[in-house]
Amino acid sequence: MASYTRLGNYLLANELSADPFGKIHRGLALSGSSFERHVLIRTFTEEILEAGIGARIEEAERAAAALAGLRGFGHGYTLEGGRMPHVVCDYIHGRSLAQMLEKAKQEQIPLGVDHALSLLQGVAQSLIQLHSKGLSHGTLSPHTVWVSFEGATQILDAPIAKSLQGLLPKCPLASASLSRYRGGTGTTALQNDLFSLGALCYELLTLDKLPSPDLLAPTLAKATLKAAQEDAPVPPEILGLLKRLLGVEKVFENPSALSAELERVLYDGDYSPTTFNMAFFMHTLFREENEHDTQAMKADQSADFSPFLETHPSKGGIFETADGRSYAKYMVWAGVGVAGILGFLGYKSWTDSQALAKTNQELAKAQTENAEFTARLADINRREQLAEGNKAEATKLLSEARTAEDKKKAQAKLDEATKQQADIQKQKVETQQLAQQSATRTQNIAQAPPSAPPTPPPTVLPPSLPATQVNPSQLPKNLPSNAQASPLPVTAPQQAGPAQQPSNAPQSQAVPEGPELPPTMTRRAVPIQPRGVNKNFLAPSLRNSDIRVSVRVYVDAQGRPSKVVVDKGVEGAFGYNDAAKQAAYESAYAPATRGGKPINAWITVEYNFGKPK
Repeated sequence: MASYTRLGNYLLANELSADPFGKIHRGLALSGSSFERHVLIRTFTEEILEAGIGARIEEAERAAAALAGLRGFGHGYTLEGGRMPHVVCDYIHGRSLAQMLEKAKQEQIPLGVDHALSLLQGVAQSLIQLHSKGLSHGTLSPHTVWVSFEGATQILDAPIAKSLQGLLPKCPLASASLSRYRGGTGTTALQNDLFSLGALCYELLTLDKLPSPDLLAPTLAKATLKAAQEDAPVPPEILGLLKRLLGVEKVFENPSALSAELERVLYDGDYSPTTFNMAFFMHTLFREENEHDTQAMKADQSADFSPFLETHPSKGGIFETADGRSYAKYMVWAGVGVAGILGFLGYKSWTDSQALAKTNQELAKAQTENAEFTARLADINRREQLAEGNKAEATKLLSEARTAEDKKKAQAKLDEATKQQADIQKQKVETQQLAQQSATRTQNIAQAPPSAPPTPPPTVLPPSLPATQVNPSQLPKNLPSNAQASPLPVTAPQQAGPAQQPSNAPQSQAVPEGPELPPTMTRRAVPIQPRGVNKNFLAPSLRNSDIRVSVRVYVDAQGRPSKVVVDKGVEGAFGYNDAAKQAAYESAYAPATRGGKPINAWITVEYNFGKPK
């Protein structure tokens, strides 16, 4: 069974993207217990939740209504409050612009000027529409732009952007992460959004973050097309647009002025930005992710969602005959003995349903706790990256310091960054331990055998009515062949162990016994070796030894790998863990068996990538 987490009226599946405000997941909307459609679900970090995003849901709903039907903002928005507020919209195959930039940098795939202009055009048009509705964004960054695998851009957080901007003073982590994309104080809402657009444009051309304001002008003068892997300077017409967006030269007074200048740069120059070229680039960059998403979405359509729904006791008539006529007159003849048996079975059915409902509640609670730990770890990772950046900046300042006072200040800043990094690392280790414990509890609950379903009540014939005098068409459907000789045996719940069958029970009702055999791999997929890994950035213990990644695969009763988790991997964004997980998903398995019947179970698989080059 795939890993799902209940969240309001939806189920969370796998995480697609993480940013300073939270995460974007693939989600499922259900109709009863059946799959209805896929959606995108945005959840929020603990920092944003504590700042009070739940109290701003109505404000976000008004913004979503104003943007309904417009291109570039997603569609079908639903906002749910409560203890875990979240935002839902129609599903769009793709990834965030931040992920696209990071992967292009890692894979060393050139991001052409036409690609950069295509993305800039899509985001700029969305901002123009946003301001035409009297709204603004205020927190635009590569994390908030969603790029579909078909090359189109969407500002998915537009309905909640204004609400998030109002919470930034209470959210130091999110505010620090977005500092390079926000204009100075005193600027208008339009100028602030255009500054963010300029910061995006600079990053699309150079793959570098925008420098601090005092270094902005000289940096732009020396900017080159590093993203396209060219040493050529930024073309004058694009550089002029960039300077106006960033406020270095005359700013745009209104959206119309921006639209006119953008058209001149796009269509009067030597570039031809098209959605088709962008789609080809995205499919090249995210081929594996696209295939994995498609496979996972197909598996969702046939998954069993009953563990995540409320369990209702069966209300069917238990004394109906095959043709729908009542069997009550025979029960009257059965007397007090039958009443006692029915009372016992009713109590047993109630206890079984209560146990099953309790198990489902524990599973949902454990998965919610697991999701919270995952969100907390993501926050810590972002803080760790920020601390590493501060430490690198302090180290650079120390190396460039010329006077004793400057060196003293730089050393103090370096000491503070080092201490902060150590504190964050300690928090990370503690949180990882708690998250592992939570994951273990979730796994134990998920793998525990469910309660046995209620046993159909027996049918007892009155002594005065021989079995040979009963018309078979009048007997109930669940009447056993030996009912006239003895009542049906009562099956104990599975939690108490296998049911003990009496010697005279029918052979077909015997519980299968036998050894439990683990799942086996019938076809082993070869993992794709990550490209461009610099072994100098690996841990010292891995630089001259084989790279091994151990994963645990949850194989369902049909032999499908429904979940893969890294057991022992390689820390860092080197791609080994993802390659091992992808290979595990693409391999084939035979399910585990108990008593000859297939069951769900885990299997551990290790992949050896050899020594790093």
